[in-house]
Amino acid sequence: MEAEAVRRQDAAVSVNRLQIGLFAVTLLFFIGFFWPSIVFLIDRWSQSEEFSHGFLVPLVSLFILWRKWPVIRETPVQVCRWGLPVLGLGLLMQVASEWASVSFLKALALPVALGGLAWYLVGTRMMRVALFPYLFLYFAVPWPDFAIEVLSVPLQHFSAAASTMFLGVLGVPIERDGVHMWTPRFNVEVAVPCSGIRSMVAILGIAALVGYLTQGRLWAKGAVFLAGIPITMLANVLRIAAIVMMGHYINEKFAMTFFHDYSSPFLFFISALSLLGVKKLMEKVQ
Repeated sequence: MEAEAVRRQDAAVSVNRLQIGLFAVTLLFFIGFFWPSIVFLIDRWSQSEEFSHGFLVPLVSLFILWRKWPVIRETPVQVCRWGLPVLGLGLLMQVASEWASVSFLKALALPVALGGLAWYLVGTRMMRVALFPYLFLYFAVPWPDFAIEVLSVPLQHFSAAASTMFLGVLGVPIERDGVHMWTPRFNVEVAVPCSGIRSMVAILGIAALVGYLTQGRLWAKGAVFLAGIPITMLANVLRIAAIVMMGHYINEKFAMTFFHDYSSPFLFFISALSLLGVKKLMEKVQ
């Protein structure tokens, strides 16, 4: 009996070692195949202000998984073949991105394939537990250039018009022509970087995280996330209005150097506080 138990234990250890070995080999092949995507993402995060938050996104996902570890440990692992088509889609996207030189596909292929591989290896029940940390990874994917260009134009005009209206209410002598704004002492153009698109990309990620932490029903979580869009737009209007007031009442150099360059934390602070306020409201109204 003891000899049989020892043989079974040795066999179980051998199976575990084999599984670990196969997982390590699979992981190495996965990293090697998607290495161009990994390099592209790191390069884009390093050089683009809009997506510099990409370095933090995987860390946040890993932190959420770590917080969920007691649930993960109790969830059974079971191979699910439904993950293979998703993995195959990610592989095709990677090949297509290299063949057609489409940067967005190259960035998107990695999380798609990662999700398919994880779904296949751990099963549907485990993926349900890890669904939000996985979906949160998509906030690290840089938006395609055409999407930024399409969204920037209306955001520019909205920011300029709303800022002009707000400043007029405050009694500031302000005029506007399109995205150009001026006072008797100061003039400014609401360019693409000032349209709010940069902040919206990052703040939507924060809104998703705050929505996830919101206690209650799914519609309340979704409302918190969607609130990130108007909150970002209004916070950017306040930032532009503050720049104009600094330029008009103090001087142009102060407004366009110090305040313009270092006012982004102010925008994030206002947006984060507003999102927390929406979170509290949604938790009360349910």
